[in-house]
Amino acid sequence: MLSLLKIKGMLDQLSASERKLADFILDNSHLLRDYSSQQLADAVGISQSSVVKFCQKLGYKGYPDLKLAITEALVTATTLQREQPDSSREEGSMAQLTELLQQTMVQNLRNLMNVNSESTLKHAAQLLDQADKILVAGSGHSAIVALDMQCRLLELGKLALHHTDPALCLQLSRTLGKHSVVMLISDCGQNADMLRLEQFAKERQLYVISLTQFQSNAQSAAADIRLFTLGSDANTPFQHVMIQQAQQHLCHLLYLYLSQRTANQQHLCELAPLLARLEKN
Repeated sequence: MLSLLKIKGMLDQLSASERKLADFILDNSHLLRDYSSQQLADAVGISQSSVVKFCQKLGYKGYPDLKLAITEALVTATTLQREQPDSSREEGSMAQLTELLQQTMVQNLRNLMNVNSESTLKHAAQLLDQADKILVAGSGHSAIVALDMQCRLLELGKLALHHTDPALCLQLSRTLGKHSVVMLISDCGQNADMLRLEQFAKERQLYVISLTQFQSNAQSAAADIRLFTLGSDANTPFQHVMIQQAQQHLCHLLYLYLSQRTANQQHLCELAPLLARLEKN
């Protein structure tokens, strides 16, 4: 459902006519297969050229590509829905859950590179690599991802700070200097504690890397580097797992990219004997 999720994520960035077209597509995506660009323009009350420009703004060459993407997305969604465990039963089989989780996860992770350019990921990695200190903060389900990212950065020899308590996290930010970086990870990008931390970081002229769902939100708007995951309207445990896995995947990509640097490789080589000391009696 990448095409529809991209439209939802860009709603606040669209003009009035573009918003009208986007709303029509979201509400009538099942009808799009039988619409030409002119028919779609007539239905919405805009020009055909506006339809083409809208498609290009989403990253497609033209209307045929967008129509094909949406049609394929609807077919995939129907297939997955058909394979979901029957909600009338007490529980779905483990095999059904495993297959559904794997299929959705693979598709979700592949789509991440459609909303995060390679240049943006490299820029984020460069900031983390050059920072003297890195404060990683996460809210809700993202707190686990933030903790894991701190551990990954420590493996690379980076001075990474993290705390789940918002007050202590804000106090930690006072120790950051002009070469430090703040990395904020959250689902919706509207958490009040995270926004306060981001505001304080910006007041101190620190670089901020934001990781949220692909939609307009206050956290990503104020950040220097914006990374995104793809979500949906579904508020289910399954959806929460997908968002967390996507956040983890992007963080792991940054970790793997940084681990290729010679200096960071040296720290990784020193890590194994260091941890081995803990195994000795």
